[in-house]
Amino acid sequence: MSQTESPPSCLPDPRGFDPVRFPGTAEGETWPPPHFLFQASWLREPDLAFERDPSGGIGLVRPYAHMRMLVDLDNAHLLLDIAPGTHDFRLLRLVPAALRCVERITPGDPVPGPLLDEDPEPLEEHHLYAATSGLVARLAATAGEEGEALAEAMRRTPPGPAMFEAAIAHCITKGGFPMGTMAPLGRRLQLLANAHARVLAAAASQPDYEAMERMVRRTRDALGNDRRWAGDLLTRAMDGLMPMIGRPRRAAAALLATAEQAMRRPLPLEAPARLLRDQLALRDRLLDLSVFWHRLSAAWLAVDPETTDRREIEALARNALRRLALEPLYRATD
Repeated sequence: MSQTESPPSCLPDPRGFDPVRFPGTAEGETWPPPHFLFQASWLREPDLAFERDPSGGIGLVRPYAHMRMLVDLDNAHLLLDIAPGTHDFRLLRLVPAALRCVERITPGDPVPGPLLDEDPEPLEEHHLYAATSGLVARLAATAGEEGEALAEAMRRTPPGPAMFEAAIAHCITKGGFPMGTMAPLGRRLQLLANAHARVLAAAASQPDYEAMERMVRRTRDALGNDRRWAGDLLTRAMDGLMPMIGRPRRAAAALLATAEQAMRRPLPLEAPARLLRDQLALRDRLLDLSVFWHRLSAAWLAVDPETTDRREIEALARNALRRLALEPLYRATD
């Protein structure tokens, strides 16, 4: 059976599949490094940070009294006089990928686990709260008297991992509902909320696909505009890559939309076993996408279209095409 005809369970191990080498790394060098340790002194100042601005862009932030200076990360190396391909250049280009996982990066901070191929982090409370909020609204509308009471109790309970237990206790002690009814209902709904929260967390930690797509386009344009390489094999390969490179982004968006639609569908919440299984399966699909693409998308951001060695661009293009050929990774859900 060919690779493209394999069922999803036959996907190769994502951590060992077609290893990605970052442009500019020396033979035997481990990249990404464990921490954001820059070599330039002006990138080690304690008041320097990287974060997203209110519009969602990513910038370098340096406070001057009451002001901040934001610099586009794609061109920050020019302002900071950092040569393309150097250690600090490659570290700067990791920042956008890292800010998919954390809110702020300062010099010396650890590189987030997903970029180091570590296991996913524990659920954050805001994902659990988002999943629970939607469930409460649906619960109040479809789950009868017990569901309405539990929904009302949860609205009055501070968000957090213990909110279900606290709401159930309130329904039993204050509302007079029997423990034999409320406890199993609450437990099933807690499992469902946790499963959907894991979907939201997996979706939020996806690579910066759009930044990767922009770099692929910039690289293709740079190759095409150079008369020496306008019609060579690498340029043609990049032409073939361009229409497909958005596929993982679209697949991740479709998986998240499927999970959210399922949570809004009018199904009996007293017996959510199938919905629970579906949410866990969607979360696993999102994690597969993330692990297959996190390192490669970050490596594309380390490219400087004008100076990166063509052999390294060719290797990244091959990495991308091999991942795009894994049909089960992008297959629509039933």
